[in-house]
Amino acid sequence: MIDLIVHEEKSPPLNLAIEESLLHSVCQGRRGVAARIWVNASSIVIGRTLKYCEEVDCGAAERLGLGVYRRITGGGAVYHDEGNINLTIIWPARGRIRIDEIYRRGTSVMVRALSELGLRAWVENTNDVIVDGWKVSGSAAYASACASLFHATLLVEADIGTLRSVLKPRLERVARGEVTPAKYNPNNLRDIAGVRIPETISSLRKAIRGLLGEYAETPLTSIEYKSAYDLYLEKYSRKEWNMEGKRPACTQRVADTTRS
Repeated sequence: MIDLIVHEEKSPPLNLAIEESLLHSVCQGRRGVAARIWVNASSIVIGRTLKYCEEVDCGAAERLGLGVYRRITGGGAVYHDEGNINLTIIWPARGRIRIDEIYRRGTSVMVRALSELGLRAWVENTNDVIVDGWKVSGSAAYASACASLFHATLLVEADIGTLRSVLKPRLERVARGEVTPAKYNPNNLRDIAGVRIPETISSLRKAIRGLLGEYAETPLTSIEYKSAYDLYLEKYSRKEWNMEGKRPACTQRVADTTRS
């Protein structure tokens, strides 16, 4: 039985803190496999090692009032709003799992969910899920000695115009053959196939049950929420982390179980 975490939260930095808090819980044996379906308010989330404005038009983001927040996984920049659904899956581990294996496990859930909607989907560039040539999902992964984390976006009814205005496609990567053009060709499930958010969430739940096993809906524990709120205050809301990727020293005590 896996845990499907039920906790409605729209704050981007607090949602990122909740992910790390759940990673601690799995590492420490308080949970087995844990999954969460969640949404952020309008914002931009960047990878752990990405330079602050490398893939983000920071001027456009500032004009639109969009915060830029850094996650613990690698990869590029993504745009979030309430038309984008996020899926997180955390597995316990005994030793580090290869990142490409984490992607294989996670993207298989996304592909299965789209199949539940009657759509043929496939994976390109290791971590992008494609439907009809459009990128509908991007993902990132994290591995530690005690747990691995996969999280992914799923564009359903997002503001694609804003997404395109604030994210800078790195087309030189396509020219060099590093990635396929689909990586920078996003679109909504609504616009591709008329799919809306409620049925998408239902399909994700079916895919979780079909590939990971039966689940029980559980809330965050008081310990998890306290850990998440500490991380929010000391890390994810701090300029040192979000702009520079530097972890303030005071967060070492809560982050020492998730070394990369």
